[in-house]
Amino acid sequence: MSDLLNGRQFVRQSPRGELACLEIRHPLFSASLLLQGAQLIEFTPNQGGEHAGNWLWLSEDAAYQRGTSVRGGIPVCWPWFGNAAMNPAAVQAFIAGAGSAPAHGFARARDWALAEVYEDADEVVLTLSLTDCRHPQWQANLSVEAEFRFTASSLSVVLTTSNDGATPVTFSQALHTYFPTSDITATRVAGFDGARYLETLEGWEAREQHGDILFTGETDRIYFGEDSLSLITPQHSTELSSQGSHSAVVWNPWIEKSKRLSQFADDAYQRMFCVETANAADDAVTLAAGESHSLSLQLTRT
Repeated sequence: MSDLLNGRQFVRQSPRGELACLEIRHPLFSASLLLQGAQLIEFTPNQGGEHAGNWLWLSEDAAYQRGTSVRGGIPVCWPWFGNAAMNPAAVQAFIAGAGSAPAHGFARARDWALAEVYEDADEVVLTLSLTDCRHPQWQANLSVEAEFRFTASSLSVVLTTSNDGATPVTFSQALHTYFPTSDITATRVAGFDGARYLETLEGWEAREQHGDILFTGETDRIYFGEDSLSLITPQHSTELSSQGSHSAVVWNPWIEKSKRLSQFADDAYQRMFCVETANAADDAVTLAAGESHSLSLQLTRT
């Protein structure tokens, strides 16, 4: 990795607790990317007004410990999303002992390697690859890399999975993005009006969304259909566009669950929400031998 960073103007590596972090300090923006989990924890354009500050929520109680995903930013959930035992049968077929498998897969607790660096006066692009895609409970031969592109006005992440085996593989995944807000009760997600969703808190019941998504209690839903959303908080509106995804998870733990979460203050639910760009539930991806799939998100602000 040192060779890739030699002579770079805007990218350096530094420790963040027990973890290695790539620090991007560009005249137009700054960002922080943990090598563990390929987890972006900060993106801050260097402009004032309503656009100032980290576009991602990061817990005040975040712990930078080896083998533990940091609470906030964009954790990478791969090669299965959520509780392995609640995944479609086609995904569970590749997980030995789904009932005991770690939630959200194993990629978020593994070290990734810096594979490529590009920087110029307008942008920085970093590509990370997961060099060890094996796990005792994962019975498939997939590989994965993540590309992060930063500019003065946008952030994009592309997660590309390839089937290096000889038979088809089905997997699920998500870019588990945490967003900040000053008031969760004055926050809404627009773009899913009329969309089908699964209410996971009520027996995974299929329902239809009417109007914008509001936060009035614990929220954990899988939505299907839209690829362009507006995330509206008292401070600003963030536009989220995705490709390679027909599902999104909207999440907030609310009062009681917040008390049980690690790296999470009891009142932190008031200041955050998640909209996760995903291939979840019946949006899981099947790759034939030799095929690749890219899941991507782009964030801009208006």
